[in-house]
Amino acid sequence: MGTSTLTISDFIAEQRSAAKPPNADIRSRWASRIIARNLHQQGRAGAITYLRDYGKGISATKVIALAIQAECEHCTGIASGFWAKAYELTTGQPPVEDTASEIATAPSSSMPHPNDPAFPALPSHLQPGAIVTMQPVDASQDRLHYISDPAYIGQPKRDGNRIVVIATPDKVWYQARSTNLQASPGQDFDSALKTVAQTRGTFILDGEKVFLDVAGGEHRTGAQAALINVDLGQPQVQVRCVISVFKALYARGSDLTNSSEVLRISAGQALVDHIAAQLQDGVNPSVGIEMVPTAWNTPQKKALCERQRAEGREGEVWILADTVYLGGKMGGEAIVRTKYLTETEVIITGLTPTTVAG
Repeated sequence: MGTSTLTISDFIAEQRSAAKPPNADIRSRWASRIIARNLHQQGRAGAITYLRDYGKGISATKVIALAIQAECEHCTGIASGFWAKAYELTTGQPPVEDTASEIATAPSSSMPHPNDPAFPALPSHLQPGAIVTMQPVDASQDRLHYISDPAYIGQPKRDGNRIVVIATPDKVWYQARSTNLQASPGQDFDSALKTVAQTRGTFILDGEKVFLDVAGGEHRTGAQAALINVDLGQPQVQVRCVISVFKALYARGSDLTNSSEVLRISAGQALVDHIAAQLQDGVNPSVGIEMVPTAWNTPQKKALCERQRAEGREGEVWILADTVYLGGKMGGEAIVRTKYLTETEVIITGLTPTTVAG
C-alpha cells in the first residue's frame, strides 16, 4: 500500500473511537480459543500463537475486534499483539513505533466491559452473555466403542436449541449458544427459578430448549411443533416448551467447570428436582423442565441407543465422566456425538466455479 505515516498510537485511537462492543462471535472465540488455551496470560506471544493457529486469511476488522475484546478483559499484553497485526493488515507494513513500549492499551471510557453488567459474584467466563458452551464433535469411533468404554457416559441428543439458564434470587437470564441473551419462556417459569435460587443460591444450568408436539416429537420452535399437531389432527393441543438440562455449571457458590462431568450432572439433577417441585404447583403447564437421562454403564448405554433409534431420534452424546468443561469444541474426544444417518448415493452432474481464494 506504500509508505504510511500513521503511527500505531494514532491508528489505535482511530479504531477505538469507531469500535463497537465485541459481538457474540468474538466473545465465543475469546473464550473457546484464547481463555481455554491460556493465551490471554502470555502477552504479545499469545496473540502471535492465536494468529498462527487461527489467523489464516483473517481480516483486519476481526483482529481489531479481538484487540478490543482483549482490552475489555484488561489483557493489555495480548491486545498489543493484536493491534500490531491489525496495523500491518491495514497499512501493509509493520508498526512504525516500538509496540512493546508505545502501544497504549487502556480502552476508552466509552467501551463497556462485557462482563461488568450482570453479577459480580460470578467468574467472568460464567457471566450472562459470556458463557461458551461445550460442543460435541463427530465421533471418531463407532457407537459400540463408547457403549463398551467405561470411561464414557451417554445422554440422548436433543433436537432443540442450546440454552444456558443463569438464575439469582432477583433475576434470571437465558443465553443461547451464540452467547446472545434470549427472552424468557414465561414469567412463572422465572419465578420458579428465583424461588429455588433464594434457598439454594445462584445457579447456572446448561441444556437444550425443545418444543414438544402432541406425540412427544422434539422441535426447535413452537411453530414447528404446532404444525405437527395440526397434521396429527389435534390442533387444539397446546405446544409445550421444555428446558432439558444436561448439567449444572455453577451451584452452591462453586464454579463446576473445572470439576468432573459426574459432579456437574449430579448438581444439575438436584436443582432440576427443586425447580420441578415448584412448577408442579400448577403455575405454568406450558413450560417445563427435565433432567436429561444419563446412561452410566454398558446395559444402560445399550438401552439408550435402542430407545433413540426406536423413537427416530437424532443420536447420542458421549462424555468422558472425568472431563472438565471446555468451551466450544476444544474438548475434542472428551465429548462426541453419534448420529443415525441414512446413506444416499448421488451422481454429480456439474460443478459451479467459486471465486473464494484457496
